[in-house]
Amino acid sequence: MTARPALIIANGELPDPKLWSDLLQQNPLLVAADGGAERLIAHGLTPHVVIGDLDSLSGADALRLSGARIIHVTDQETTDLEKALDFLLQARTERVTVLAATGLRSDHTLANFSILLKYHRRLDIRFRDAFSEISVVEGERRLAIAPGTQVSLIPMEPCTGVTTVGLQWNLRQATLAPGVRESISNRVVTSPVAIRIDRGRSLLFVGLAL
Repeated sequence: MTARPALIIANGELPDPKLWSDLLQQNPLLVAADGGAERLIAHGLTPHVVIGDLDSLSGADALRLSGARIIHVTDQETTDLEKALDFLLQARTERVTVLAATGLRSDHTLANFSILLKYHRRLDIRFRDAFSEISVVEGERRLAIAPGTQVSLIPMEPCTGVTTVGLQWNLRQATLAPGVRESISNRVVTSPVAIRIDRGRSLLFVGLAL
């Protein structure tokens, strides 16, 4: 495994750079999923790798990508984000943050949440948008989260035995399920926060300090 983290820029809504300047300070491998390259270029950054079917990349942007590794993958059975994640799996990357995975098209946002579930067992992966850092909870997790931070649990499948410690409104052996019950806009009271899910997987949204 490589200890160098990776930062993927997808083709959704890129948050203000102030919200991911900490990630750039980690000297990540910058991977643009096709049209994500334009978003990096707009902020004066050049990706190390551009991957996808390249249908979203303009000729002008292509000229600005001198020095970047361009990987053209024509497979139409996977999205550009999946292509980027597969590349990082082959590179044996440990930790991945994805920006611009949400916003703009709702169908893409929902599909990307499904992709997060698909890859979370193989990569230490999270999304970050303008409001939250988003990851998957399965089994037990303990997280150092500052008191006052907003957190939400959005189940992606039926989740049973959901128990939390450290939140304002703790859950005790609760059942969460899509279309039935979610846990929205809870708040951290004490840290670390403990979350246990006996069965099922949920998205965890942890609010950013704005």
